[in-house]
Amino acid sequence: MSRGDPEFAKSSTLPCVIDGIEVAVRPAPVVASLHEAASRAGFEILARLDDCARLLIRCRRCGGVSVKRRSVVRDHRPECHHCIRARRAHAAAEIGATLLGADPQHRHYGIFRLACGHLVRRQYLRVERAADGGHAAGCGECREARYADVAAQFGWSLTGPAETGRVGYRSYRHECGRTQDVSVGNMSNGDVDCARCGETWTSKPSQIYLFRIDLACGRILKLGYSSNPRRRLRQQLGIARDVPTRILRTVQVSTGHQAVCVEKSAHAEMRRHHPDLIVPKSAYGNAINTRTEIYRADAEAVLCAILDRIERDLAS
Repeated sequence: MSRGDPEFAKSSTLPCVIDGIEVAVRPAPVVASLHEAASRAGFEILARLDDCARLLIRCRRCGGVSVKRRSVVRDHRPECHHCIRARRAHAAAEIGATLLGADPQHRHYGIFRLACGHLVRRQYLRVERAADGGHAAGCGECREARYADVAAQFGWSLTGPAETGRVGYRSYRHECGRTQDVSVGNMSNGDVDCARCGETWTSKPSQIYLFRIDLACGRILKLGYSSNPRRRLRQQLGIARDVPTRILRTVQVSTGHQAVCVEKSAHAEMRRHHPDLIVPKSAYGNAINTRTEIYRADAEAVLCAILDRIERDLAS
């Protein structure tokens, strides 16, 4: 029986199949108060079902037909599951996914095919929030594949979740066979050392860096050393994300120990010959979580000259 058939609500002998379920309508009148309640909710009542406790209603917005209990129509605001499914399917399409169906294990979850082709179980609400720009709806398989690719660049292979269960960590195996948990962030920066065969920070290659940082109190320069200047600048100094920063210069140094010696010598030279270019901690406060190694912007030429000399000395 077609839901558009004008005799739909009058039939009392033919069964109806609604959402794959066979139901039978009953030729009994429906009280006006129920019609009014359904109308306020955006529905019209087509018929009563044979058990008298349920109604066959049609959504005025999408035309979808569904079965609702009389008490729901009378005392609550019924929802159209056809409209809900269409909304969820639209949200999925907005993020390049396809809603395949409901999760049989939980009514708040659905099965989706993502743009990458992988099937995932996702909460409907999270998909709708992702469609609204609230957050990304990434693919776990693709994410782990990216982690594996990054690890391979540094001689590691991803073996699975962290053995310790720590959030943000994974278990990796080094080329030497050693397996250990490493944070995903550290691995992405190559900031990882094998506990079996790795070098200590003192023997690993390092760099002398010169940063420019535009704080609210003014532009300043920072001279220091790190095996990963980019990570040092954006993650370890506690600088607010909206503060403009730039790596002006780096000088490669063969070991961390040598980098410490060279850096200390440079700062000693600045204290001895250019104390007026040093910025005190009181000037920038907690904007950077360091107490020293900060210089005025007009110290750039002096600092670059020192770095030039360091580079020449290291090359000789």
